[in-house]
Amino acid sequence: MAVGYRSFEEGVSKLKQVTGQDHCAMQRYIIGVIVGAVPPKFLVEIRALLDFHYLAQMPHFDDNILGRIEASLCVFHENKLAIISAGRRQGSNGPLDHWEIPKLELLQHVVPSINASGAVMQWTADVTERAHVTEIKQPARSGNNQDYYAQIAQHLNCSNK
Repeated sequence: MAVGYRSFEEGVSKLKQVTGQDHCAMQRYIIGVIVGAVPPKFLVEIRALLDFHYLAQMPHFDDNILGRIEASLCVFHENKLAIISAGRRQGSNGPLDHWEIPKLELLQHVVPSINASGAVMQWTADVTERAHVTEIKQPARSGNNQDYYAQIAQHLNCSNK
């Protein structure tokens, strides 16, 4: 296995909670996994979304980068029918023939938001996700699951002293 690649022994479909780190790990090799198994436009569409994702995370932006972000989104929209045509847009009741996904609608607002507010790194969930682990999950594991909130408060009080 290459350094920096994560293995999902039971496959990604068996993951119960997916963290930002899990998403990053999957993104490292998704193109290599699907190449040859999907139509070329499908691959172009996935690559455009990954390009968009990585470009939008930059700490500083100029007009060139903002243009590349918008271009990636345009490439996605130009090729997204390839996913539907391949029958890969699935819902709980079978194939879907639309792209009515609120998170995809939000992508339209990334460049205007960067222009208005600057880099979007301030909106990352990694900091709060890490805080949740250290301030809630770890203290909860040290207790006996009786009077949950009081035990977490007691653990945090002791650790602060």
